[in-house]
Amino acid sequence: MTERHGIGFIGLGSIGQRMLAQAWNHPRVKPTVAWDLATERLAQTVANSTGLRAAGDVNSLINDDSVDVVYIASPPLTHAVYANAALECGKPVLCEKPLGIDVATSEALVARASASGIAHGVNFIFASAHPATQIEQALARAELGEIKGVETYLHLPNWARRRYAEAPWLMESDQGGFVREVLSHFIYLTERLFGPAVINNSRCRQGVRPGNAITGVVAELTCGDIPINLYGSTLGCGPDVCNYTVWGEQCSYRVYNLYGLQITTGERWLDSNTADTDPASDWHQRQYDQLAAMLDGQPHTLPDFASGLSVQRLIEGILAG
Repeated sequence: MTERHGIGFIGLGSIGQRMLAQAWNHPRVKPTVAWDLATERLAQTVANSTGLRAAGDVNSLINDDSVDVVYIASPPLTHAVYANAALECGKPVLCEKPLGIDVATSEALVARASASGIAHGVNFIFASAHPATQIEQALARAELGEIKGVETYLHLPNWARRRYAEAPWLMESDQGGFVREVLSHFIYLTERLFGPAVINNSRCRQGVRPGNAITGVVAELTCGDIPINLYGSTLGCGPDVCNYTVWGEQCSYRVYNLYGLQITTGERWLDSNTADTDPASDWHQRQYDQLAAMLDGQPHTLPDFASGLSVQRLIEGILAG
């Protein structure tokens, strides 16, 4: 029987819970141990998850023999500390973005991880999601022709209301906000598709109160000679919009709601999702495919910490204005 890699879950907030739920359904990974600072949430999760044990603390989780890879889904302030502890123990790491809230600390983490030779990755959606793969393949075939521009448009009032209630730290400017949480996925996708990005200008609308995360951003980046335009807001009444469009000379591709994909040749947008699948579940399973490949020492598409650092630098540069 093919080996299943044991995952230790640090952090059982919304993303940790979603990753945990999907891990049970994958043939190559299995949740083994979990820890969360919220003891009641930890106890409830373990009680509802047959085969999952609670760790007494982070170090006992990392050192547990059943843990083959440490998944870090705690707030960003703790990412570097926990990742360094896992690397010190020789354990591979899958970390949520960003790597941290301080670029210098993340630079030190990247240097250590790279020098260690230990497998490590960052959990960006577009490491394995269907739209990223489809656009990458279309670009390789030169299907789009000359790329005329890339646009990201985010309007997330409902996302902000829900996520800030789930994790109050997300509404604060030091660790949170939609730029770090959502826009970062599209910055990663942009660099994956078109190479290193450079910030030309950015302007941010401040939070509702001092110390709150920003409520809006407009920015212009470039990847070589390709213009990358960004717009985002959490204000105003209306449905959430999450669009990423690659405008080509011959056809264009649009990612919508993170997992959907549309294509146009000029008349109208046509849906191009994988038939008969739930896009979110499909992404989780694809991501665990890549995690298993990473742990097997096989080629995979998970970005390493250096790629995560590149995104972090751009995101912090955009926030700095």
